[in-house]
This record gives sequence, C-alpha cells and structure tokens, in this order.
Amino acid sequence: MRLAAIFILALSIHLAFAQEAKSQTAAHEKSLIEKMRPQLMSILGEEWTVKLIGVDKSIPVDEVPMPKIPKVEDDAKSVAIYDKKADKIVLKLTPEQDQKYNYAYIKEVYEATRQTKPNDDEIGKMMNVLAQGGTREGVYRSMVLDSVYGGMENWDKPVKSVTADFAVYFYGKYFDKKIVKKSFEGMSIYTLKRLVAEKALEVADAFGDDRDGLERWYAIMSADLATRFPQIWTNATRRKTSALEHKTWASKVPVQHIKSELVIKIHSALNSMI
Repeated sequence: MRLAAIFILALSIHLAFAQEAKSQTAAHEKSLIEKMRPQLMSILGEEWTVKLIGVDKSIPVDEVPMPKIPKVEDDAKSVAIYDKKADKIVLKLTPEQDQKYNYAYIKEVYEATRQTKPNDDEIGKMMNVLAQGGTREGVYRSMVLDSVYGGMENWDKPVKSVTADFAVYFYGKYFDKKIVKKSFEGMSIYTLKRLVAEKALEVADAFGDDRDGLERWYAIMSADLATRFPQIWTNATRRKTSALEHKTWASKVPVQHIKSELVIKIHSALNSMI
C-alpha cells in the first residue's frame, strides 16, 4: 500500500513538473512542487520526499560556513567543566532590564518545555535563582530533570516517523553523530526533546574558546529551523531565515543567551511535530 501511494505521488509530481515547465509565470510564484513539500513530508518523511522532489533549495546552506563540530567529552572524570573561562561578552543592563529579560526567558522556556504556562509561584522561584547568580542553562536543566517532566516522559506520546527522520538529520548535521532511525522506536517525544536539547548544550560547551565557531553553528541551525518551521515563530528574530543575521545577533550576546535560544528553538520545533 505504501509503495502504491509513493508511485501515485511520484506520477502526480512528474505531471506537476511538466505543467510548471509550460507555465510562463511560474518563475514569479512559489513552486507548485514546493507547496506540496509539507504534505509530502508528513506522509512520506524527509528521506522519500527528497528522493521524489529533491532538496529544499530555500534552506540556507552556504551563507555562513559550517564550522567543524567539536567532539563532546564523554569522560565522566573530566574536570574540563571547571576550567571554563569567563564569558567574553557581558550585557550592560539595569536591574529592571535584567529582570524583564529573565521573566521573558522563564515564561518562554517553561512553555516550550512543558507546553503550559508557569504559575506565579514557579516564576518567582526561577526568578530568584537567576537573581542569585544562577544561569539560564541551570534553570532549563532543573525543569527537564524534575519529577514533573519525568512524568511527561511516561505519557503515551511516541516519536512519529517523520519526527524520527528529522532527528536523524539533526543529529547528523549539528552533532556530527550518525544515528539510525530505529533508535527512536518506542521513545517518548518528551524524552527526544530533552536528549536533543542536552546534546546541543554539550556541543555548545565543546566549542570552548572558539566563539566564532559557536556563533556560526548556532546561526546555521537557527536559519534552518526558521525555514523548516516558519509557522511556529512569533518572535521576529527567530523567524529570520538568514544565517548571517542570526550570527550577528549571537556575536552580541553572552553564551547563556545563545544556550537559552537553543533549548527554546529545539523544544518548540519538536513540539510542532507532536
């Protein structure tokens, strides 16, 4: 049945290509084939969609060169985490501005992670942590390692086939890690969200003093996610499909801000595939 559906789709696409070739106005309109891409992705997954209609050429690939993905240190005895140098960039904010940005981050990361709004007590506790010198990364980790999120991972929300395809692609491109689709069979989508975000934070740390490499890696990922999931971003900066614009932003903020965007974007993208 699946092969028959693929054959019918392939035939339809072939006819669509022929129709576009005859059209004199097609060059000025969004390709009919590209309009079909989201539907094909949801039915067939990324691998078969690319086989049928090719790669999505609208996704930025050469605007910013991809850096070499650093190797993540897996040695449990490593003390490298204690050798981190102070951030090169420190934002000069008034206490009021700092509080405003912390409040916005807490709401966004809570909603992206748990898909619900935090109550006043929860916001107050996390605001207090940040006010006392805690990090945005630390706030995020406390949310995905507690019993509430642990309970969510036990919900009956398995990873879909199309989501597994995306995860295979994401691991390969941004973590330089080959992983087979079968690895995600039976896994909870909430577990996958946590694992992907955790790996992204590890890779970000692994860049070490290579700030330019971190910015380029983050920028390419951000442009990719903006292009693949245009409907989910309400923030104007997150909607940008230009890797150069994302790199410009990343070059002006502390690493903790880059990390906070990583977890929000990864969770939000995967939320849209539940």
